[in-house]
Amino acid sequence: MRLTMTAVAAIAMAAAAPAVADATVEGSLMDLIDNPVICASPDEAADIAGAPVAEMVMVEGFGTGGFAVDTTNPQAQAWFNHGVRLRWAFEHTESVRAFQRARLLDPSCGMCAWGEAWAMGPNLNGGGTGEDTRRAALRIAREARRMARDADPIQRQMIDALIQRYSGWESSRARRFAERMDRIARDNPADVAIANITADALMMQVEQWWDDEGQATDPAITRAMQILEGTLAHTPDDPGAIHLYIHLTEWSDDPQSAIPYGERLAALAPGASHLVHMPSHTFFRVGRYRDAMMSNVNAVALDARYVDLASPPGGIRGVRLHGHNIHFGMGGALMAGGADEGLRLAERFLSIYTRHPRTDVAWGQATANNAYALFGRYGSDEQIAALAEPPENRPLMRIGWRYGRGEAAARRGDAEAVDREAAEIARLRAALPQNADHTFSSTFSEVFQKVLEGRAAMIRGDYPAAIAAYGRAAALQGEGEEGGDPPIIWFPTRRSLAAALLASGDAAGARDKVLELLEDWPSDPYSYFVLAEAYAALGEQEAAARARAAGSVEWIGGTMSLGLA
Repeated sequence: MRLTMTAVAAIAMAAAAPAVADATVEGSLMDLIDNPVICASPDEAADIAGAPVAEMVMVEGFGTGGFAVDTTNPQAQAWFNHGVRLRWAFEHTESVRAFQRARLLDPSCGMCAWGEAWAMGPNLNGGGTGEDTRRAALRIAREARRMARDADPIQRQMIDALIQRYSGWESSRARRFAERMDRIARDNPADVAIANITADALMMQVEQWWDDEGQATDPAITRAMQILEGTLAHTPDDPGAIHLYIHLTEWSDDPQSAIPYGERLAALAPGASHLVHMPSHTFFRVGRYRDAMMSNVNAVALDARYVDLASPPGGIRGVRLHGHNIHFGMGGALMAGGADEGLRLAERFLSIYTRHPRTDVAWGQATANNAYALFGRYGSDEQIAALAEPPENRPLMRIGWRYGRGEAAARRGDAEAVDREAAEIARLRAALPQNADHTFSSTFSEVFQKVLEGRAAMIRGDYPAAIAAYGRAAALQGEGEEGGDPPIIWFPTRRSLAAALLASGDAAGARDKVLELLEDWPSDPYSYFVLAEAYAALGEQEAAARARAAGSVEWIGGTMSLGLA
């Protein structure tokens, strides 16, 4: 699969300076309307649309990338190369602006226009799909074809392929672009740039990459894997190929294959926050939760650094994946017990995205749950009391706020307070809007209601009630699948069920439940704690010692308990 229970924030396209690309302005402004920037106010959106390209700053540290194009202007060539690097770093808006800067420096550069049109288009994070953006990109791609007399034959073929992406029947655009690029790639197997563009196109052609067994669902995915593995065999340090390979392997049957590439990606592009973040997709999938946390702690810092150095349009809220980096880091912190780092990330998330998201975006509201969960699991009483209740038009954020307060009450052993928060979640659930997101919202919120009901039952020693509550939560989580990047429900509720089974005297049932869930949540330290306790109750002391040792690898938190599992 590509992503599970996930949605990525909308993007905005930057408009060119009138001196070079008047044709892009209307399309970019319309795309900004179609795909607003996270948390941007109307005034911020206007600033983004009018951002002067000529003032763009080239920040170092985005790795390698780019290739010689039809310009004799060294600066135009440098900005073209930077645009390619930004595109593979998934800084799509900045990539468009870099190609526009290259066009300012050499208005006759056909491949610079190609780059702008390419960066405007569809990408793996779901942006660039608006109709106005497509029309603008098609105009620019056709400009590229008219201007590319000095481009080499391969690059003219690339321009023709790109025109296919934006023209003709909508249902076949992605396939035609991918097929054209694949022909070019087969003729030029050693060309890394062509390989990456082709693999990217093939991946975007398919909605779901892997079946439940991690097997490719479409020949395009098999071909993309072949291209990327071939590229990495002869160019193992290419950031673009590594980035795509991490995405492609994450939900395959072999996510471990990306580990050696992910381990060195940050060093290859130390200034690119998204590339520093990317290994966390692999790390989380294989159970390296501390590394997933730290990859994103570093990525968040790099986002702030980029804003300081480059002053991109929209500031930190215009950095479209900043919230994703924080969310992912919080997920790793929760799983690893990273209280200090996690609370700092949670504070940042809530301070930057106070108005986030739009009231009609359920996923965005749900991501705030990790921030509230961190305060609930690790915050002081004073910090919990200081958390402002979200407004009424943010019901899922309110549910997350209630859940965090419930976890804090469970830490204190206050069953009545936990029950009150669970009851408030139930009340909020009943009032959720009946819209397209209702099933997701209802499931998400009921899971946390049942978790709190289970926590209260564990405090009281009512283990049958705890088993029932946690069992319902686990069933709901299983229906929605536990995957994601990171999972929208931050932990496997099956471990809470296992803890309740153990507390009730069913050590064998607890053991079996944990062994089952570790297949999906490898190396979860809290699950290993429950497993060790189950083995000890069964009299299997050596197995208990092994489970404790395994759990200590990823855990940096404090004392564990069955009541908070």
